[in-house]
Amino acid sequence: MSRPSNPRPPGPIVWRSSLKNSIYDVLKARQGWVETEHETEWDFFWADKGWIHHELDKIHLNDWQRINHFPNHYELTRKDLLIKNLKRTKRQLEREDKLAEAAAYSFFPLTFVVPSEYRMFVEEFKRSGGTWIMKPIGRCQGQGIFLFNKLSQVWVTHSQWSSLISCVCLSCAAYHVCAMFPVA
Repeated sequence: MSRPSNPRPPGPIVWRSSLKNSIYDVLKARQGWVETEHETEWDFFWADKGWIHHELDKIHLNDWQRINHFPNHYELTRKDLLIKNLKRTKRQLEREDKLAEAAAYSFFPLTFVVPSEYRMFVEEFKRSGGTWIMKPIGRCQGQGIFLFNKLSQVWVTHSQWSSLISCVCLSCAAYHVCAMFPVA
């Protein structure tokens, strides 16, 4: 049995933003949209991640209310966690003997998170060669991504890149590494 639908009140779209950036400017420029500072009376809320982590569980959203994040969104938006969840789902389906469904999880490239999977990565790299891509965990918009085709390029670039980021510990920095088709 589904819960009764709570219809949206008539009138303009009421929005709120916890950020004052280009998103705010776009929302403010929307004709027929009205900004509010009210804590709970809005249709759309562009919230920062801090609000999601600390406040979302304390309120009840109506059916029509929308926000730009959801709890634990990083499980899908961080590449290392996304691949962890995809691999886990595939293994679970295989254990349940749902092999056809598990086969549908073969769409993502061979991926390793180093340093924890470094030995497996090196074995695969030596076996298959080719050009690979390394992406730092938790970075966005292409920052820190590089291609390599020799193991020596990984660690030279790794130490140079890590020294630029003061909050990353060289001995425990984690990277997302995935196989790529050879670059032509």
